[in-house]
Amino acid sequence: MSYPSFLWLRDAADRTPAHPEATLTDLLGDTPLRPRSTEILRVPCRAEEIPMRQGLFRRMLTDPAFDERIIRLTGMLSDAELLAGEYARAEIPEERVLLFVPLMRRCFDIVRLLAEFDGDEGRAGEIGAFWKKWLEMPAPAHADKRADDLLAKYDPAIRLKIHGSEASAWERRRGVRDDFERIIREMGLEDALPAWRHPQRTTPTVVRGVAGVHYAYYEAAQSFIAESGEFLPYGDKAQASDTPEERDLHGLFDYIDEFRFLTDLAAYFRSLAEMDYPLCWPAVSDRREFVIEGAVDPSLSRRGIRGTEVVPNDILMAEEKGGEQLNFYILSGANGGGKTTYLRTAALAALFFTAGCPVTARGGRSMPFDAVYTHFPSNESFESGGRFADESVRADKILEEAGPDSFAVFNETYSGTDERRSEEFSKRLAETMYRRGTFGIYVTHIHSLTGGEIPTLAAVIDEADENRRTYKIRRVGGTSSSFARDILEKYGLDAASLEKRLAERRASERTEGGA
Repeated sequence: MSYPSFLWLRDAADRTPAHPEATLTDLLGDTPLRPRSTEILRVPCRAEEIPMRQGLFRRMLTDPAFDERIIRLTGMLSDAELLAGEYARAEIPEERVLLFVPLMRRCFDIVRLLAEFDGDEGRAGEIGAFWKKWLEMPAPAHADKRADDLLAKYDPAIRLKIHGSEASAWERRRGVRDDFERIIREMGLEDALPAWRHPQRTTPTVVRGVAGVHYAYYEAAQSFIAESGEFLPYGDKAQASDTPEERDLHGLFDYIDEFRFLTDLAAYFRSLAEMDYPLCWPAVSDRREFVIEGAVDPSLSRRGIRGTEVVPNDILMAEEKGGEQLNFYILSGANGGGKTTYLRTAALAALFFTAGCPVTARGGRSMPFDAVYTHFPSNESFESGGRFADESVRADKILEEAGPDSFAVFNETYSGTDERRSEEFSKRLAETMYRRGTFGIYVTHIHSLTGGEIPTLAAVIDEADENRRTYKIRRVGGTSSSFARDILEKYGLDAASLEKRLAERRASERTEGGA
């Protein structure tokens, strides 16, 4: 890596996505994140990267000036990247020469702003110090001054003429274009914005003519390129012959994705804070444990539910605590009691913590997970020819990939088959996860799976009123019933439903007989 990253302490080759795409689909749904932000979120942080990320997000959420600087840099980098694209696609040498000076000026303006970062939160101060020192090195310092001198020496009107092709890349049309962009950005679809280009590109003949008419500038720019060694600050791979200063500028535009990731996720958590959801920064634990106190499900905010209206629950998992292995749980209980919400709360906490993001809870501590897996069966589309087959394919994939440092949740997996097979397959999956040391939860209505070797959680109901759900999840020795009534109600097979269907059928038969 040729530049200090805001997000990583490792090279790009080591940033392989580990969380499956299905995990983010299950947990985040239609949360507005750009594709590249989602891809970064799929890469778990290493232990030393988590507090670094947490510091950046904390500063994004509490320091408006820092947040504004990140947003400003993102815009400057995006515009410079477009201009760099024009430079890279130049059809003739004269066009490259004429574009080089303004391109370098923009890149140095970006580096100057990077050099202003300071503070102990995250890695911002370290990065600011790096770029400040970089600007003081002989080659960058000379190139920086030469770019300033060249642009100051020649009349702005002339520069406007000779850089017509520059305008085709980075200038935006005002009015309707600005309104269109604002709406698109508010919707989180910035990646869908096409690079704006004027209807006509400056032709090679015109470029050569401009170079000839303003030959003094052209010759000075050529000299600048020769003196600077032709920095290539637009993300191409560094050449073996490059100086260290040149290699640093090669990765400058890689900051765009990092800044967009920070702004996307900061906007998401800022919206949660505005809806009174608690935010905390769990500590990285050197023990094999996942302890989150007072956790709530942030996805409930999409239904307009404020954080103060959500019942908090604790998530207490450890490889061994008090002589018990508590890494994986069976969760059962009445329908509508909060089981799926608890499952999603735990999985989102694991995902966000591993990404260095805040977690919607009062506090906690956790080991870093190498992957988060989810299994939420779909009732609408089946890729493998049926619900049970589809569930089996997805579950087997998790069984194959999840290890002792992974986190996995399953929501009524294998419910699309008969009771005997459902129990057989569910027992195999849960026991494999538990004995392998994988952290997670298995939600089920199968009574025989509860109260055994695998610790059991239950959705608590009001003892005085069995129909009132408390939405609290607690550890129990087992469950007193298989909650058959809830299952029957779910599929319309309880007594009331059957009586209603029977009455409707008799009424229908009488009507047909009368006819």
